[in-house]
Amino acid sequence: MRQRGVTILLLLLIVVTMGVAYFLTGSVSIARQKIENDKRTAQALAQAKDALIGFAITYGDTHHGNVEGYLPCPDRSGTAIGGEGGAEGNCGAENVSILGRLPWKTLGLPPLKDGNGNCLWYAVSGTYKYNPKTDLMNWDNNGLFQVVASDGISFLTGSTPDNQAVAVIFAPGAAMGSQSHASVSGTPTCGGNYIASNYLDNDPVHGINNAAVSPIANAVTRFVAGPVGNISGNEIVNDRVIFITRSDLFNAIKKRKDFEGFVNGLLTDAISNLSTLPAPGAINFSTSPVTETAGGTIVGSLNIGRVPGVSATGNYSLENWQDNLLYARCTSGFACLTVNAVPCRGVVIFSGEREASQDRGTNAQKNDWSNYLESAVYRAFTTGDVFFSGAQAYSTTSTSTDLLACIP
Repeated sequence: MRQRGVTILLLLLIVVTMGVAYFLTGSVSIARQKIENDKRTAQALAQAKDALIGFAITYGDTHHGNVEGYLPCPDRSGTAIGGEGGAEGNCGAENVSILGRLPWKTLGLPPLKDGNGNCLWYAVSGTYKYNPKTDLMNWDNNGLFQVVASDGISFLTGSTPDNQAVAVIFAPGAAMGSQSHASVSGTPTCGGNYIASNYLDNDPVHGINNAAVSPIANAVTRFVAGPVGNISGNEIVNDRVIFITRSDLFNAIKKRKDFEGFVNGLLTDAISNLSTLPAPGAINFSTSPVTETAGGTIVGSLNIGRVPGVSATGNYSLENWQDNLLYARCTSGFACLTVNAVPCRGVVIFSGEREASQDRGTNAQKNDWSNYLESAVYRAFTTGDVFFSGAQAYSTTSTSTDLLACIP
């Protein structure tokens, strides 16, 4: 009898041990699977980011007559040119951000999927989408997205206008709550559907909805990076995100071998359009599209403002970089100023990249010359002392330096 009891205890111990081993093995397997899923998600997001940056920094090469910096529209329906994975040819009104699926086919990518097998989603800032284009595409062009961490407060990017994201890429993860990933026609490769709220999550705790992009020009949208849990510890946002900033794009554009020549060419083109010494332009950047009036400001014997009328010249480079091109002319029409001791009837100034102490986000900031010019050139430009001195060619080692060109 005693031996029988021992046998039963041994059997129970074996069963319990096997159960624990099974549970531990299952837990390890689930954890390992999650790690693998997260790894696939991170790789897909990183690949998408690299491809979008590559698209933007070669846009002028693939779209003759355009400048670099533009990003494609998303895939909103699977019925655009090229079908599923193709970017929309037109995505809404000017400066209005838009959300859809990543246009993997347009980017020359395979259909990138997250660890749960979902194709990626993508939001592009209205100030960076390629159609309709914004008025000014250059290194002062701000994005319209903020991205916060899972606490809903800490900024991952976008704490100031100049570091707002220009694009955000989403890995939507598994369906949550009432979300449906049911397939519709037009999605043979990715499956699923084009309803953003079925993929991107609402965070009521922090008042953020990743599926909502306000269709208002220049409106800022905030996204939250998952995972986010509620007060009970349940996951309510499982979207993983990666973003692209203005610096990501223009740091890459500045590394192009032809960028130095591009900047110097802006000065050359501006001079050729100013041989008759037209009145400088005054620009209102708060309108969409921006508006220009002729006249400038009289300071001593100089008439100062921006290089005028570039939209009428057909020179797309000048048009997009107009805010960086300042201009002063002699009111007499004769050589009343000097540029590096050379007599000139006027001067064109390329302002150089924004320094840390300068802000060029609002209309007021863009019309404050101290946000563009360095001290010596600023003094000559704003006080009318007519003696200009400084660099006359772009340098990759000093991108913020003001560049001067004489109008003989």
